[in-house]
Amino acid sequence: MHNLLQQDQSPFADDSAQPGNKRILIVDDDEVDFIVLKRLLNQIFGHAQDLEVATTWEQAEKVLAKGEHEIHIIDYSLGARSGIDLIRSTIKERDPRIFILLTGQEDRQVDLAATRVGALDYLVKGELTASRLERCLRFATEAMSQRQMLFDQADALEEAQRATEAILARAESSEKEYRWLAQHDLLTQVPNRMMFAQKLRIGMESASRSRQHIALMLLDLDRFKSINDTHGHQTGDRLLVEVARRLTETVRDTDVVARLGGDEFAMIINNLDEPLFASGVAEKLTRALAEPFEILGNRLEIGSSIGVALFEPRDTTTPEEIISQADAALYRAKSAGRGMFQFYDDALNGEIQRTHLVKTQLPVGISAGQFSLAFQPKICLRTGEMVGAEALARWVHPTIGTISPGEFIPAAEETGLISSLSDWIFEQACRTIRSWQGTAMANVSIALNLSAIQLFKQDIAADIQRLLERYELAPAQLEFEVTETAALNHVSSAMEKLAALRDMGIKVAIDDFGTGYSSLALATGLPSDSLKIDLSFVAGMLSSPTDAAAVNATIALAHSLGKLAIAEGVETDEQRVHLLNLNCDQAQGYLFSRPLPAADVLAWQIARTSFP
Repeated sequence: MHNLLQQDQSPFADDSAQPGNKRILIVDDDEVDFIVLKRLLNQIFGHAQDLEVATTWEQAEKVLAKGEHEIHIIDYSLGARSGIDLIRSTIKERDPRIFILLTGQEDRQVDLAATRVGALDYLVKGELTASRLERCLRFATEAMSQRQMLFDQADALEEAQRATEAILARAESSEKEYRWLAQHDLLTQVPNRMMFAQKLRIGMESASRSRQHIALMLLDLDRFKSINDTHGHQTGDRLLVEVARRLTETVRDTDVVARLGGDEFAMIINNLDEPLFASGVAEKLTRALAEPFEILGNRLEIGSSIGVALFEPRDTTTPEEIISQADAALYRAKSAGRGMFQFYDDALNGEIQRTHLVKTQLPVGISAGQFSLAFQPKICLRTGEMVGAEALARWVHPTIGTISPGEFIPAAEETGLISSLSDWIFEQACRTIRSWQGTAMANVSIALNLSAIQLFKQDIAADIQRLLERYELAPAQLEFEVTETAALNHVSSAMEKLAALRDMGIKVAIDDFGTGYSSLALATGLPSDSLKIDLSFVAGMLSSPTDAAAVNATIALAHSLGKLAIAEGVETDEQRVHLLNLNCDQAQGYLFSRPLPAADVLAWQIARTSFP
């Protein structure tokens, strides 16, 4: 069988891959993305004569139904539906066509979902270069070739079964080879995900009978993506082979090493007399992968993160549950700083159960009126006057108690309820502003956080306009805060939406500025009136030169662009004075006031204006 690791020549180097023979379809509603891809494809092929573009879901369905293209580069975001959905509805069994997903940012879950529906690779727009696109196309072409080879072998086996007894005898050997191929990773030769699931189930059943323990370990390689990007996929593939070899040599023959996909491996450690023996195995695996690798003349250092879940005799845990436990432990290991291993434990289980409970109770909480709004004042640093307030959602559950925004906001986004929650927040904020007319808060604007889902709603400006009219409010009484990360998922659309809001007279602030992964040019090019300095920079600016430089640079940048600079998380007077000396315009934080209910923040403002 042809080995991917041995292919040094690009498949696009011969005449068969020239543009007259390669038919490419791009599905993307962003003209800028299409222009960039077309330029890169021209660099790769010389001249992409057979390049076609579809800009809508409906148009893409019609073109894809014809089956005239070999390579399909599909954007993840296609309006209300995703590129993954388009691939799922289009791809056929044993489909010889190549599908590649194009995303706005790297996301492991998107990568896994794309792989499950049949995409051979995915590309990140912000990291797209001719060399990366060429490597992606080369990898996808080779992967499709390998897949087609397996299909052909399966067909050959079926045909052999209908032949004579002599042919059937030979087919028996071929069938064994196919079974081996179906159960093993072709690159590393270790068991694949299907065989791993079988081994895990058998191991758990055996442990229940023998009263011994087993440990499931999920392992991710640290810094593997950067090695792939820097040294190429051939080096990355060779590295994966060596990693599998080291893992296999480190564990016992009775244990199982499997590759689940990408740089993710799994180990089933069987027949443990004591659960804590798994700690020694995890340490050995961590040390084994911490040693440098010599790959194609390169000295590579990677390291690993490992999540460990234990199965004990008479345990009722299912294979699916222990995999989920190990995955949660792996996530915690990565969060601990990489190069670490973590065990799943009761405390972590409690976190998972609470997260599940928050998700299930969220729709009830919204409909039952369990949410309320608190308002944190924004202060002009030069005059000390209150110039605005940020509206913050609060949730007090009747049995769980207070649930923080750090818990329910991600849950709302994951469950799709963020839109309903945001609509309630907007409505409640406008009702509160209306109630403040004729009071000390009459001239104070209210800032609302705008989620990515709300930002990209088709009629967000019209919705806000209807709210303003319903409560007879001036647009200047509202301000929307959007994070640069959310806005830059779809730059052109974000610019259009934010510009429409500003044209209405509503102010826009870029929240948590500097904490995202966007380019400075894109972040500062978004239509906005102010940049909000993230509280993490403010907290460290008096002790950390890096944080101090970030704060100083953001203030200078905001002023050079004609925008206001607003500091979050101001807790000490020393921080206030330092920001004032840097000419920061506004600030909010516990030094001035905690977030307060509407009645309390009104009383707070009345007290300040009555007793200067």
